[in-house]
Amino acid sequence: MIRLDLWLTLPDGERLHAGELACGDADAQGRYVSAFRYTPAYLADARAFPLDPANLPLTPGDFQGSQLAAPLMALEDALPDDWGRRLLILRHGLPRGQQAEPYLLRAQAGRGLGALSFLPTGSAVQPEDDSATLLDLDTLQEAARRLEQDGEVDAAHRLLLAAGSSPGGARPKALVKDDQGHWIAKFSSRRDDVDVVGLEAASLELARLAGLEVPDFRLENLAGGRRALLVKRFDLAPEGGRRHMLSLRALLQAAGYYVLRYADLIATLRRHGSRPEIDVPRIYRQMVFNALLGNTDDHLKNFWLLHDHRGYVLSPAFDLLPDIGGCREHVLLFDLTPNPPGPDGLAALGRKWGVAGAAGICREVRDAVARFGAIADQYAVPVSDRDRFARDIQRRMAR
Repeated sequence: MIRLDLWLTLPDGERLHAGELACGDADAQGRYVSAFRYTPAYLADARAFPLDPANLPLTPGDFQGSQLAAPLMALEDALPDDWGRRLLILRHGLPRGQQAEPYLLRAQAGRGLGALSFLPTGSAVQPEDDSATLLDLDTLQEAARRLEQDGEVDAAHRLLLAAGSSPGGARPKALVKDDQGHWIAKFSSRRDDVDVVGLEAASLELARLAGLEVPDFRLENLAGGRRALLVKRFDLAPEGGRRHMLSLRALLQAAGYYVLRYADLIATLRRHGSRPEIDVPRIYRQMVFNALLGNTDDHLKNFWLLHDHRGYVLSPAFDLLPDIGGCREHVLLFDLTPNPPGPDGLAALGRKWGVAGAAGICREVRDAVARFGAIADQYAVPVSDRDRFARDIQRRMAR
């Protein structure tokens, strides 16, 4: 059995012992039982809030689950996805029997994104900042390339293993900092057949022009003609602490192959968000943008809520790309189909769901996305990539 204390870092930097997690030994299939409970001191604290308002309300007693599945998925949110988990395993030399979520949470020790830290019982060590500097970007890019290519771990990789084991997603990335703040650095992958870094920068700029709230970002030139995309972290509070992050995957308890609609996201914001009058139009605008750009990777871990003094609010939009995989079908459904309608059909859905100003939102997003070619040129996306995705966007606009 493994037992961990959960520490919550508040926006002002103070840390609260918020809960306790216990996980049993895994069986032959790797399954284990888990239980979480809030500490009495946290429940009595006026600053306490539920880590998941739908599934982990502020009540005494145990919340039990299998692994970190329902109702404990908000705890699993503290872990990175594929790339970061791989680096955590390599950095700490975790054997196969210690690669389950509890061991990864213990290994991460609060160095990840968000406000949750999981530490051995009785330990209250302040998490260290493993962020690299911009001077390390070339080393990080080369280390990521070599790790993707042959899995070697040498002296150059040690920096990557420290700085890259926090961000999620399947692509190479690392945490870096400079005098302007803390960033997630995203690198090209050896598997790329298009300029993903340039396309994501162009997509973020299009989203900003379309009225979406996006993090600050910029491109950095690297050796060998490569580039890295720096995206400003939004889990760090201006006061020096952290903002708790909750994915809509956890809030909706969506595991495995789920079939959910954008309408479900809107209903969830109306029920659990602290400002639905603002965030419902925001997530609808993002839906329209995803539909017209072709961002088919619209799974529920690409939608997050942040907690602050107001309660839970929608995070800035991130991980925006045209349909680089040629999927055409989206993860989330537009009403009853994964294939989005054109601008008129999207406006009709907005009216059906009671989104104020839906037609105007669709016009603004359509006008911005129509500038894809010019914005792609601005971010030096290769002409072949620009033309390929411009054709797909034109098809979506004309539908």
